[in-house]
Amino acid sequence: MASLSSEGSTKDSETLKELLKQRPRIQKKQQAPKINKSNSNPCWNPEDLKKLEKCVSILGTDFDLIQLLFKNRTRKQIMNKYKKAKIQYDRKHKEKFLRIKEALNKEQEVQRHRLGSIDSIDLNIALDIHELSTKKE
Repeated sequence: MASLSSEGSTKDSETLKELLKQRPRIQKKQQAPKINKSNSNPCWNPEDLKKLEKCVSILGTDFDLIQLLFKNRTRKQIMNKYKKAKIQYDRKHKEKFLRIKEALNKEQEVQRHRLGSIDSIDLNIALDIHELSTKKE
């Protein structure tokens, strides 16, 4: 995900630090509290996407903590959205990289062709010079 501007990042950082302090410690035998899926909105609006992007840029992939900021989303929903967005981001940048690589390969081929034609011209000039020098003898 692309990085966001740092506007209000101090306030956001302070809020996230407070949430970290309040974060319940889940033991291995305990399960995280269940969220009623019927109340959760399956569609991600642009505000939620920006919020998720900002959370991931600050907290990394600590989805337990990020879930505390999204009251109507499960951890699994947040993880799935992150993975889907990451795949789309990677695919977009891979295509861009391949287009650049293809353009560079074409440029290299043009350069090789130019150098090849220069080499053949140089060879013809060298042969002409050799013929002229042998005729004088």
